[in-house]
Amino acid sequence: MFYSLQAKASVELFGESASALRLPALIMGMASLVLIWWLARKEVGRAPALVTLLLLTLSYHHVWFTQNARGYTGLLTWTTAATILLMAGLRRPTWRGWTGYGLCLAAGMYTHLSAGFFFVAHGVVFAVLAALALLQRQGKLARNYPGASSIRSYYGFALGGLLTLLVHLPMLEQIQSSVGKVSSGSSVSAMAEWNNPLRTLQEFAGSLDALGPLAPYALIGGLLVLILGAVLVTRRSPLLAAIYLTQIPLSLALLVALSFRIWPRYFFVDIGFIFLCASMGALAIVRWAEGMVRRTPLRALAPAALPAAIALMVGASSILLIRNYEHPKQDLEGAVRLVVKLRQPQDAATSVGLAIEPVHGFFAPDWPVTRSTADLDRLLEGGRTVWLITAFESHTRTTQAAIMREVDTRFDKIAILQGTLGGGNVQVYRSRPTAPLNDARIAASISAARDRR
Repeated sequence: MFYSLQAKASVELFGESASALRLPALIMGMASLVLIWWLARKEVGRAPALVTLLLLTLSYHHVWFTQNARGYTGLLTWTTAATILLMAGLRRPTWRGWTGYGLCLAAGMYTHLSAGFFFVAHGVVFAVLAALALLQRQGKLARNYPGASSIRSYYGFALGGLLTLLVHLPMLEQIQSSVGKVSSGSSVSAMAEWNNPLRTLQEFAGSLDALGPLAPYALIGGLLVLILGAVLVTRRSPLLAAIYLTQIPLSLALLVALSFRIWPRYFFVDIGFIFLCASMGALAIVRWAEGMVRRTPLRALAPAALPAAIALMVGASSILLIRNYEHPKQDLEGAVRLVVKLRQPQDAATSVGLAIEPVHGFFAPDWPVTRSTADLDRLLEGGRTVWLITAFESHTRTTQAAIMREVDTRFDKIAILQGTLGGGNVQVYRSRPTAPLNDARIAASISAARDRR
């Protein structure tokens, strides 16, 4: 909801365009970089904070969400700000600090309800600290975290909860209905495979495909560096590590318990901590390598270890980053342009499945939609040529199986327009003609459509 309001304001100020629609995500993405750098510098030091900032700036995933017109960079910003305020409030509780925490909690929840998984982890960490502080009233933990037993802390959580309830009051019934529908239908829906946590890991591993044959080594090496970094962050800032190392498995457990799909984007809020662990682990390995080299005749090369390591990490990130600019997120506009270019005046054009809403609702409102085989048969009557656009093909083939069986029988797939969104390729079909199509003309039309876009 919060992103919708921000996007509405942006469009009112700057006019309707993709840039205006994405502007709030861009602003929040930039703000998240500042907050993550601030948190990292305070908790683990300047060098890891700078390396983390550099890697995040070139991160494929961070850049992708920063130009994606949805609220996930907002989630990252609000949860990071809330974490900073939570840690400050536990160490030195003030009314102002905990008021800020309550506002950030509510802003995160109003951006997307999946923020609740993150704030539950905040609550768990706070509850553990409060219990330990109660048991050890004069102990070191109680002295280090006086906020664990302060009324100001409870006020901050209560304020955030109350504001969250107030901003969602107009749509509580819709929320309850939507959550129930997702939970009850998840096991039989076309996306049921996403209920399996392993599917999320598979999707993450697939994002490294751009590294080619080096991908498995990058995955294994990256995991080892992350584990080492997590250990080092825990030693340097136990509270920061406790928050994130509680949040990740807790969110996973809650998603499974609620029978929700485990989308990788639910863990985008952890990207700052993940890159901080990567930076800490990499810097520790570099320091170890420098020490080893200094004991050899190649000791003069020791100072080059850190620049070489940073260059290696930046190079790997840049290879993945290029993928953001090879294709649009989802090329529905290109598909519509292609059909407009190739169709004859008497031809019909339509869309099916998840392509209906963007195609019929925005790009081509005059095109009829196909929701049943009867709709498709009417378009095909009299031997008329029909052009058809689909998106999220696996979902469409499950939810619109009868239509797609007829498409397979009576249509040719003319083009696949790639996108950076996982599974988001757009397909263009044409009902089978009596004469073969000119492949060269189709290829030229795809290129021309993309150039105009």
